[in-house]
Amino acid sequence: MSTREECASNFPNDPGVTDEVALLRRIPPWHFYYDKKLGRTRPRSAAFEDDDDGDPMSVYRRNIIDSEGGDVARVMTGHTGFALASLNAGQYRYKEQTVYPDPLHEESSHTKICGPKPESVRRWFATQSKWVIPPLP
Repeated sequence: MSTREECASNFPNDPGVTDEVALLRRIPPWHFYYDKKLGRTRPRSAAFEDDDDGDPMSVYRRNIIDSEGGDVARVMTGHTGFALASLNAGQYRYKEQTVYPDPLHEESSHTKICGPKPESVRRWFATQSKWVIPPLP
């Protein structure tokens, strides 16, 4: 789903997910990048691509995890060496993405981010993201 129209039809934006809600994205080690301009390690822009099969990018809603008394580390199970980055829903919407709750049986906080993600948008996500679980040294 890459067009705004496809996203609006198939993954409509949920205004119930307020702009302040933190959305967590798992970042694999091959997408860690030391950015000299920022003076820190950040995700590569490629970490914010949609799935290879065209399915929108997955994230996890921190407010759901917190309300269930959970720990954000639960979304890292089976992903040794990965880090966890955060942007809020408003940051995704600012770049014309829809935020669509997509709870799974195994993870109630699962959410889809749908919208066009050219390199410039993905780079913006990468530079704006903050580590919740940083990469291991």
